[in-house]
Amino acid sequence: MQWQIAGFLTLADWIGSNEIWFPRDGTHSDLDPHDYFREVALPRAAQAGADAGLTPSKARTFTGFSALFPKVDTPSPAQSWAETVPLPEGAVLAIIEDLTGSGKTEAALTLASRIMASGEARGVFFALPSMATANSMFQRLTDTYLRLFEEGSRPSIALTHGKAGLDPRFRALISASPSSASEPREGEAIPSEAECKAWLAEDRRRSLFADVGIGTIDQALLAVLPVRHAPLRLHGLQGKVLVVDEVHAFDSYMERELQALLEFHAALGGSAILLSATLPLRMRQSLTDAFRRGAGQEAPRQVTSTHYPLATIEGSEAQTEYPLGVRTGLPRSVTITRVDTEVDALSRVVDAARLGAAVVWIRNSVDDALEAAAAVRMENIDPIVFHARFAHIDRQSVEQEVLRRFGKDSIGHARAGVLIATQVVEQSLDLDFDLLVTDLAPVDSLIQRAGRLWRHSRGPRVIERPEMVVLSPTPSMASGPGWLDSLLPRTNAVYQNPALLWRSARALFAKSDLVTPDDMRLLIEAVDDVEDTPPGLKMAADGAWAKHLSHRAFAAGAVLDFDEGYTLQSGAWDRETRTPTRLEEREQATLRLARVKDGKVVPYAGLAGDLRQAWTLSEVRVQRYRIAACPPPAGYSEAVNEARSQWGRWERESPHILLAILEVTKQEGRFMLQGENPDGHPVSAVYDATDGLRWLPASAG
Repeated sequence: MQWQIAGFLTLADWIGSNEIWFPRDGTHSDLDPHDYFREVALPRAAQAGADAGLTPSKARTFTGFSALFPKVDTPSPAQSWAETVPLPEGAVLAIIEDLTGSGKTEAALTLASRIMASGEARGVFFALPSMATANSMFQRLTDTYLRLFEEGSRPSIALTHGKAGLDPRFRALISASPSSASEPREGEAIPSEAECKAWLAEDRRRSLFADVGIGTIDQALLAVLPVRHAPLRLHGLQGKVLVVDEVHAFDSYMERELQALLEFHAALGGSAILLSATLPLRMRQSLTDAFRRGAGQEAPRQVTSTHYPLATIEGSEAQTEYPLGVRTGLPRSVTITRVDTEVDALSRVVDAARLGAAVVWIRNSVDDALEAAAAVRMENIDPIVFHARFAHIDRQSVEQEVLRRFGKDSIGHARAGVLIATQVVEQSLDLDFDLLVTDLAPVDSLIQRAGRLWRHSRGPRVIERPEMVVLSPTPSMASGPGWLDSLLPRTNAVYQNPALLWRSARALFAKSDLVTPDDMRLLIEAVDDVEDTPPGLKMAADGAWAKHLSHRAFAAGAVLDFDEGYTLQSGAWDRETRTPTRLEEREQATLRLARVKDGKVVPYAGLAGDLRQAWTLSEVRVQRYRIAACPPPAGYSEAVNEARSQWGRWERESPHILLAILEVTKQEGRFMLQGENPDGHPVSAVYDATDGLRWLPASAG
């Protein structure tokens, strides 16, 4: 009750203190307090709740999968299971492990619809691993979420993350009043019934109260951390079906946070659905245990099934594991080829591109991707480059072009080309390539990358069969901690566990083909076995395991304690505490790129539209060890101060947000950026809309 009351009262205070809904006009000062409450306060409160978007929409009676998804002719096995599986009374945890393309999202919505129709939930919140995947899910759901609710209702939908205001579809459906929802919208077609009240949309915490929310997992995890308004977030999630996607991508710190979130959510009567390509058995066990604790169930029940695909239902009555069939067309055999030089990897990319194939080369770091792009250009092939080191405005354009060229609806000769990307293409983007070349990565990432091969039926292709070419040294029993350094020196900095990478390589290269779904569970469990490590990597393996335990311990100390209640003892409450939802090995900084125009410093994205949005569209996230300060060029200090005065107070005062002036170079569209690293030494970079931000060697500054 303490957690519920704390969140409820905060929400009531926010609404009640809004003078638009409750003006201090003194008009009714002559009324008796009882009459005022009945005749003025209650009607105004009802109207305020409606105007704020807090009046819940009624769930539709569940009438089958086809009513939710009329365009799907044949449900997949996972979707058929979700339509018919017996659901226990009360809170439910469902875990669906299945291949990419198996329809897990639709299966989750089907389960959510059934739970809502039973009266156990009034909405749904989708938690995704990144802003890009949340944006993608938002686009998928805007055309289907209305079928979760009774016809004629106007359920709200909200995109919930730090850059939600940049999404044109979300901006188009924000309405201040019911009447504005029927006005013409800009941008892509959106159902006229779709809307999100402005009061909900203007704050990430409030948007959790929308009937349907789509956001990053961070927005949900903040509900169980000792940060301001954590109980308000809990209250927003309460009564929702919590759907968490890509669970296999969580590290040990976030896994412990997710356990706490499931415990809190179950304790407050909420149901949850977890989606994953596949989970290690130990992780599936820990998540079901956490949910059971929250639901007040006694002893843990052991998960045992090693079948794949698999669905697990945890509820008040029993835990049941359901082997699932495989969607037609998904079983495949992907040829695995190892190459041990970048020259060989480049040769495979170039040869396939000259045949007219759609080729992707996935590098583990941005710098590797930029070097690969330069090498491909030397072969007179112009690749698309896609990574996280673009200004938001350019990244949006690149992502749209990637989806156009290599997405589900791409056709014919327009697909021919090369994409050089980092991990940004691993998850939730529906991309389809003829050939995949990739750096060695943990096996779960490699499985995700392989899911981008031959994803859709296209008839004959210029490549004979799906093939994943992996750039990797030989994983021998004589390998030591530096076994990757000569070939993939930057990969250790990205994944920081050479023993895990060695186990991934050995398990994968022991096979000539990756057969899905048959090999999935075996590969994941084999790589999870920390005992299977060569002597030379034992110290690295032990160090990685110690880091895993320390991260779990850090997370365990960070998350709130539900049983303590909403008290000072339930967490490390501190006005200055900034408990992170993710652990970053290296501190991040945000560069706000700017240009000089008519003597003024303006956002790189231009001045059209909202100025605050223009600055956000001009942001690039970088590692702070690269750059810690951007002193203005001579003569521009006053212009820089004027530009920064347009920012909010928190943005102006943050040492992690830097205004970086881009200086024009002789090459059109390319800019120079100057700054200083934490030691005060000068650093230089170039920026353009094709390659993003590229650091220059110290001598080039």
